[in-house]
Amino acid sequence: MKHRIACLVVGFLSLVLSLQTASAAPVTGQRLNLSGASFICANQSQTGTCSIAEFDVALGFLSNAQGTWVANVSLPGGTVVKTLTLCGQFNEVGSSITATLDSIPLTAAVGFPSAVPMASIQSTGASNQTQCFTTKAITNATIDNKNTQYYVVVVVPDNDGVNFTSVQIEY
Repeated sequence: MKHRIACLVVGFLSLVLSLQTASAAPVTGQRLNLSGASFICANQSQTGTCSIAEFDVALGFLSNAQGTWVANVSLPGGTVVKTLTLCGQFNEVGSSITATLDSIPLTAAVGFPSAVPMASIQSTGASNQTQCFTTKAITNATIDNKNTQYYVVVVVPDNDGVNFTSVQIEY
């Protein structure tokens, strides 16, 4: 009986140690999808346009999302961001939207810390189709949750021909 209990304890400890080792390894080959439903309006007091925006559940996009929109980004610490992708329907000539992945230190020696862009992407052209635009130009790509917070900012021009569906972060 003692032998069985000892084997069970050793087996359990081996499992715990293997899980700790696996969780310490950086995660790769993953993608965080932020749908339009993930974003909150960041400039309602300046534009007054947030109240007309809504997430279309049938089509999966944020319609009438004029202004600046922000979504929290939660990625495992130690992972490396590889790409930032912006998807949507961009159907108005001369209009584009931007998505920027920002990092900001949790503390500052004086005052408030400032956001630092890690990556930015802008839609181009107009077509009556849903498209995605991707950048692999990432600055300070390693996620440090102990000292930094992360979020995506999407800026939508004041028009009704641009609807964004999602922002994706591959790591």
